[in-house]
Amino acid sequence: MIDPAIPRLYAYHRALREAAAAGESTITSQGLAARLGHTISSTQIRKDLSSLGPLGRRGQGYAINPLVEQLAWVLGLEHEWRIAIAGFGYLGHALATFITSRESRFRIVAIFDRSPTVVGQAWQGITVADITRMEHDIASAGCNIGVIAAPASAAQAIAQRMAAAGIRAILNFAPTALHLRAPVLVRNVDLAGELSMLTHWLTAADAASEARA
Repeated sequence: MIDPAIPRLYAYHRALREAAAAGESTITSQGLAARLGHTISSTQIRKDLSSLGPLGRRGQGYAINPLVEQLAWVLGLEHEWRIAIAGFGYLGHALATFITSRESRFRIVAIFDRSPTVVGQAWQGITVADITRMEHDIASAGCNIGVIAAPASAAQAIAQRMAAAGIRAILNFAPTALHLRAPVLVRNVDLAGELSMLTHWLTAADAASEARA
């Protein structure tokens, strides 16, 4: 099971790197909260970072560079992770661009699709391969992580093929839950579900406003 603090730790890592790039050498929990737009409280930040060891000093804050290194080690960002993407339509293309722009240790090394209009295209030096080649290409490229941006009807079969080819973790954007046996880790990302949380909030806010009118 994934520690629920991990997304917060990654947010800290990103914000701290931005602070270091801006020339800062130390930062307080309040300063880090401000860099995160106060989406995470300074109390929660101190609690999360205290679990990593005695990294800060009361009244002085945290030394940024050692904290960045510690967070990179915890998050596994000191390694290079080789990623295969299955499905290279609008979503797959956007994900590939986003992934490589966010973290240098994430490398897209294999891309697959089944559409004749997509197969054979080049993206940043990688040729989109026919999905029938997936097992061979994943194994030869030494991929660790798979990303699925294919239709829901194809996602489970793709996931099983990825796992059989040696993929150890899968990020699934298809609107269906995947079912794989351990030790393969699966994270299902439901974009429509995330949007429904916002529409629920907006609907509730509108109803409350009307009730007060």
